[in-house]
Amino acid sequence: MIFSEDSRVKIPCILHLVRLGYSYLSLKNAVWDEETNIFPKLFHAAIARINPGIESANIDRLLADVKLSLENEDLGKAFYEKLTERSGTRLIDFADFDNNSSHVVTELTCKNGDDEFRPDITLVINGMPLTFIEVKNPTTAKAYSLSATALSRVAVTTVSAASSTSPS
Repeated sequence: MIFSEDSRVKIPCILHLVRLGYSYLSLKNAVWDEETNIFPKLFHAAIARINPGIESANIDRLLADVKLSLENEDLGKAFYEKLTERSGTRLIDFADFDNNSSHVVTELTCKNGDDEFRPDITLVINGMPLTFIEVKNPTTAKAYSLSATALSRVAVTTVSAASSTSPS
């Protein structure tokens, strides 16, 4: 057996996440918004479950609001506030976390303008990608540096874009 980053780190990590209760989501037949990486069907089902009685049209409006908050040049502040809101329509059930849908996805491409990166693992909560995981073979020191450089380039681009549009 050839030992690679996938066999030594990524697959064991995914298996551990599945044991913790995440469901593996294959991208092969999945449908998602490529601008936001939100999975609309998962989002709709989860929001309906954690907000009993909400109408489908209101879920559509909420999804549009979430997408709009992601376009703000506030480094995610508006999205974070919407995500952690405890009154009104909730995006996450913090009182009963098992009520949320939790998925693990591999190699989901993230785009930010002309920059893009593909994290090894993405955790999707209620249809929204909320956590990126880069796995590295512990025997390859150079991999840590390359991974950090790729992630920071996307973060710096985001910060630079926000800074260049803020008033002086």
